[in-house]
Amino acid sequence: MIKYRQSRLVRVGFFGAVLIILVIAVGLQPERIVSWANTIRYQAEFVEAGGLRAGDAVRVSGVKVGSVSAISLRGGRALVDFTVSSGVQLGSETTAHIRTGTLLGERIMTLDSAGDSIMKPLSVIPTTRTASPYSLTEAVGDLTTNTAGTDLGALNQSLDTLTATINQIAPQLGPTFDGLSRLSQSINSRNDSVAQLLHNTASVTGLLSERSQQVNEMILNSNDLLSVLVERRQAIVALLQSTSALAQQLSGVIQDNEKELAPMLEKLNSVTAVLEKNRDNLATGLPGLTKYLTTLSEIVANGPFYTAFVPNLIPGQFTQPFLDYAFGFRRGTDAGQPADNAGPRAELPFPYNGIPQGPH
Repeated sequence: MIKYRQSRLVRVGFFGAVLIILVIAVGLQPERIVSWANTIRYQAEFVEAGGLRAGDAVRVSGVKVGSVSAISLRGGRALVDFTVSSGVQLGSETTAHIRTGTLLGERIMTLDSAGDSIMKPLSVIPTTRTASPYSLTEAVGDLTTNTAGTDLGALNQSLDTLTATINQIAPQLGPTFDGLSRLSQSINSRNDSVAQLLHNTASVTGLLSERSQQVNEMILNSNDLLSVLVERRQAIVALLQSTSALAQQLSGVIQDNEKELAPMLEKLNSVTAVLEKNRDNLATGLPGLTKYLTTLSEIVANGPFYTAFVPNLIPGQFTQPFLDYAFGFRRGTDAGQPADNAGPRAELPFPYNGIPQGPH
């Protein structure tokens, strides 16, 4: 029982001491305890710290969101530990820069959030996404160091040479500057035209800006058209390749079966010649057939019968005497007398009309 009570007292004393230490720590530095609960820790590598110190502000878009907690050296580069408020989310491609915060040279670290995903706690921003500050003091010191080694004698000689050269070309510089002056005056005299040109350019730019959507659609439609043309080109190329392959196959087949195909081709040529001859005959006969059909249409157009006139079926000089006698007209002697038993007289080869004529 005594051993049990002693071990229990030791355990209670240990937990009590730990609790007292925690209470003292919270009482002395409560802001640190709160920061541990409300901030996220990140790291960034820089080629050089550039005067950045622990406690300097960390800003995002000009707003302080955290502070630098520590700076250490790792692999020849400055490793900066900093904390950011847990309410600020940084992208996976965030960049860090050391900049000058005040005129007195106080440094701050700025963050530019980027990336689709969120950067995890304790992530390290590599040197490819960090930039060190520009130090005016270091730049002036480098300038002093570089100018200290300048050869003043050579510099003076160069300036003397430049002066002599300018003096030599001075006569030619006058006309040159006169020409530049006239050019300037010409441009100045056309100031209104230039202003109108710029105004028209602005109008064109505004019009293009208003119709940017249509221009964009036109470009997209042109891309679609070009895509279709490319597809058609590929299809034509494939067709030509297939046609070439088919021609080669047909050439091989013809060469292999030349003996069997030659008689067939000769017969085919004969049939073709006959067809061409018939085609020519039809072409020759169609104009005459047109005239025949036109005449036939005129013959049967008056009714359900044929209307036809056949001239010179019997020559008139042979039938005229008989007609004269039949109708009581005499010819030759006693012309114009009534008919008698005298037969018709044929006056060959060309009988004349025996019908009496009126007085002239």
